Amino acid sequence: MSGGRDERLLPDTWRRPVLGVLGGMGPAATVTFLDALVRATPAARDQDHIDTVVLGHATTPDRTARLQDDTTADPVPYLMGDLELLGRLGADLAVIVCNTAHAFLPADLPVPLLSLIEVGARGAVRAAGGPGGADGAGAGGGDAARRPRVMLLATDGTRGSGLYQRALEAAGAQVLLPEAAGQAEVMAVIYQGVKAGVEVPTGDFLDLVGRLRGDADAVLLGCTELSVLADQAGDGLPYDVVDAQAALVTEVLATLIPS
Repeated sequence: MSGGRDERLLPDTWRRPVLGVLGGMGPAATVTFLDALVRATPAARDQDHIDTVVLGHATTPDRTARLQDDTTADPVPYLMGDLELLGRLGADLAVIVCNTAHAFLPADLPVPLLSLIEVGARGAVRAAGGPGGADGAGAGGGDAARRPRVMLLATDGTRGSGLYQRALEAAGAQVLLPEAAGQAEVMAVIYQGVKAGVEVPTGDFLDLVGRLRGDADAVLLGCTELSVLADQAGDGLPYDVVDAQAALVTEVLATLIPS
């Protein structure tokens, strides 16, 4: 983090630790993350919640567009400038409420970051019965040597970056991806649905996930617009469909409110 703790811009009236949230990519996903964080926090009063600084930088250039065409606007100055600002303000830990944005981050950051990608990948492997899972094997049976299969649903940009593929494989999973027609459906739900403010019926979303999962042991929702739909589905979401953003909420609480 830039500067020492005594140089933080937030006054001492702010409780520590402070969570920095870099959002706006998109706005609905950021609202869903914050709402889920509040609902999941074990709190009996306002003061039991986590002090949070939120940057809703909606004008950050589209991350998938940049990964597909390097002549489009570069989101890196926006992302790094915002993380620098969170560090200067005094955030002890940051999260970025956008999966694809993680493809643009260097190793050295101005504030400690809890990676949505790594947290989501670990959660999916556990749900698939991999290391740390219920039975140590995939849902398909007792062959402990078989790597659990995880179907990744994400934007073209996140998929093309290989972010989740590397994280899932490092966690011991075999990565599955939708065929072209299925991927086009995923992109339509994200861009023509949630990002456009168009309602996506929960039944249609769950049907899409069910059709695309194939013989996977678990499904990983690796896009925060899909997280919006997962949150709307509530208990209707199968246990082995893992929302990376929901997993991030759990990890934030475990990190900042230790039991």
